Amino acid sequence: VLQIVIRYMKRLILLIALFSLGSIQAQELPDYITEASSKFTLKVEGLKEPKGEVRIAIFNSEDSYTKEPIYAIVLTVDNNLIEWEVPDLPFGEYAIAVYHDKNKNGKLDTNLLGIPKENYGFSNNARGRFGPASWHDAKFEIQEKSTTHRIEIK
Repeated sequence: VLQIVIRYMKRLILLIALFSLGSIQAQELPDYITEASSKFTLKVEGLKEPKGEVRIAIFNSEDSYTKEPIYAIVLTVDNNLIEWEVPDLPFGEYAIAVYHDKNKNGKLDTNLLGIPKENYGFSNNARGRFGPASWHDAKFEIQEKSTTHRIEIK
């Protein structure tokens, strides 16, 4: 049991490090427009309290997943549903991680065992065992001119 908890904590530390990167204020989206791009909308559902911030990180490869997002943004929560739009997201594979930073402290709060106290989620509503969802479970493909993806945080 202790080994499982230690393994969980190591994976969770990676996730927390990811969201520390997200504590940088919203990054600017690229100015370029490609022919093979999508108007991408992310809907974050499951927010129980309309307070704090939602932190979103988008990754475009397995190598960068949970390490270096291509987009990281912090949005104020004033409703139980958050919608965020990227006007020109190039076609390709992506994975998204998101969490509800209720107290606006810039990190995913955890208990003594490293288990998150704030709600979080991944694309495809994937859930990891003892840490973040795997790239394989969270990845999705964008190949349409308009794409909407939903994540329910828990």
